[in-house]
Amino acid sequence: MTRNSLMCALAALALLAAAPAGAQYRVLHGHFCGGSGVRGGGSYVAFDSAAQPLIGIAAGTANTVKGGFWYCAEISSAVDVAFAAFAAELRDDAVVLAWEASASVSFEGFHVYRSETDEGALARITAAPLPAVGDGRYRDETALAGRTYLYRIGAIVSDGGEWFSPTLSVSLPPRPTTLYQNYPNPFNPATSIAFYLAADGRATLVIYDVRGARVRGLVDGELAAGRHVAAWDGRNDAGAQVGSGVYYYRLQAGKDLMTKKLVIVR
Repeated sequence: MTRNSLMCALAALALLAAAPAGAQYRVLHGHFCGGSGVRGGGSYVAFDSAAQPLIGIAAGTANTVKGGFWYCAEISSAVDVAFAAFAAELRDDAVVLAWEASASVSFEGFHVYRSETDEGALARITAAPLPAVGDGRYRDETALAGRTYLYRIGAIVSDGGEWFSPTLSVSLPPRPTTLYQNYPNPFNPATSIAFYLAADGRATLVIYDVRGARVRGLVDGELAAGRHVAAWDGRNDAGAQVGSGVYYYRLQAGKDLMTKKLVIVR
């Protein structure tokens, strides 16, 4: 083993032992391309060496050393960490992503990428960059129950390129068609009614008074599976305000029929 190879092996083992979980290091393309030598940058030193014997793969929380070539870096600054943390949780039928980006790097914003298969490319699901704040959050309300998604965050830098976070896999449990309590309740002058559809199909959402008479139709048509929200402004089908009191809202989707109560206080 050459002196450069030995230095590289020691540096790789040090990184595997000390790297924080979920961290990503800034080592630009072209610095791990074989050929013995030492390469340097403004805030890092990279060692590489060619023609090593096949030794298998050694992996840590944020690093992988591949047999055949040593890939390793000596990190000298917190600037090298693009993402210090990246996590996801299921909340109210949506996947909520949260990440912590380096405070030492001036990012231009963030994009969110998603895929439904391990083999498929991750596609961008944010139409415009998210704000460039260190503690970023994104709520994916298009994720469907019973499916597994892969997520990745792209941090945009000034030259238009992106640094990518580790990839997270999120599995959502199955969920039946559900009608939620309106919010706010009691309300004046408007409220929101959320519901979840387990499958694509026709759905209706109608407001009734205590006598069972129709007051206002809010939804009537074909909808995709997933979470939906309808607003009621306290008016009937004719556009007139209804009085204070108790009303009922009923969701029908396929064979599912469910009803809940709401209250208007004028």
